[in-house]
Amino acid sequence: MDDFRKQIKSDQKWFNNHKLKQIEGYIDKPGYAYYGIYDGDKLMCYGGVSMEFDNFIYRKTNPEAAYLFDDYTNPHYRGKGLHQKIVAIREYEARNLNKSITFAYVLSSNRASTKGFKRCGYVAKIKLIYTKIGKKELFKRRLIPIK
Repeated sequence: MDDFRKQIKSDQKWFNNHKLKQIEGYIDKPGYAYYGIYDGDKLMCYGGVSMEFDNFIYRKTNPEAAYLFDDYTNPHYRGKGLHQKIVAIREYEARNLNKSITFAYVLSSNRASTKGFKRCGYVAKIKLIYTKIGKKELFKRRLIPIK
C-alpha cells in the first residue's frame, strides 16, 4: 500500500486521492489484490483482481472466475503494451488460485481499455443497461447478452 501512497507525491494529476481511496477500500479485503508495474519507483500502471466477488454488480462470482477491475495506465506510459502485461499478471495469479475464467467490465466509450482487452483475447459477452431509480440506489443494472 505504501507504494501506492508514494505516487500521490510524484504525480497527483494521474494518481490522486480518489484513486488511492478506491485501492484502500479493497486492498485489505480477503480475495482482493492489486498489482502494479513500476519504472524505478514510479507507478506506470496498475490493476485489481477479485477472486470471489463482483463489486460492479454486487454479487459473488462464479467459483471458477476472477474479476479484473481498476485498470489504469499513467498517460506518460500509454502505448507501450503495459495494459496487456498487467492483465497477464492478474490472469497468472488467478490461474494459481485455480480460476479458469477472468472477466472485466469496460464501457464501450472507453476505447483504449476496450482495445487493450481485445488484444488480450477478451470478447464482449454482455451489455450493461443503466436506469436511474432513486436516491438510495442510484442505478439499476441489467445484463443483456450480446448476440
